[in-house]
Amino acid sequence: MATAAQALPRPRPRAPYTPLAGRAPVREVYFVKHIDNSRIVHEVDGTGRRECYALVGLVVATFALLFAYAWQHFQCVRYGYQIEQLRQQAHALAEGNRSLRLQEASLEDPQVIDVKARTELGLREPDPAQVLRAEEPRSGQPTAGEPQFAESRSESDTMWARLGRAAGLNPEGQFGP
Repeated sequence: MATAAQALPRPRPRAPYTPLAGRAPVREVYFVKHIDNSRIVHEVDGTGRRECYALVGLVVATFALLFAYAWQHFQCVRYGYQIEQLRQQAHALAEGNRSLRLQEASLEDPQVIDVKARTELGLREPDPAQVLRAEEPRSGQPTAGEPQFAESRSESDTMWARLGRAAGLNPEGQFGP
């Protein structure tokens, strides 16, 4: 048996706005409706407003508590760093103080002072003729060229006592002889 080749039917060309598979075409059409709601009086919902304010207050209080906790935590950390820095500074100052005390002790040694005076400053021991001994004056009067020391005065010879006597006051501070 022989099979004969048959030609398939050709599809017909479709019109531009014809539906596919039996569907109707969808055209986008918008209808404008003018509605005036300006005369409508809205009723205030007291419970809804209270709930909204309560929720806002709760959120603000929660944020304030979290902010206070975070601020306290960061201050604690900052103070910890400052304490550690001050400890290091105190340790460095103690080391510096220790080294200065050692240096002071080494410089107070009379032998070190003598060596430095002779080598660095060029000093030497004085001649016996250069040494002058300070002696107290033998008489009550100072000699020429000697320093005079201030004398202490009794209470009856102070400026206030002299002014009181000039004003006619007795030593007890009252007028009269």
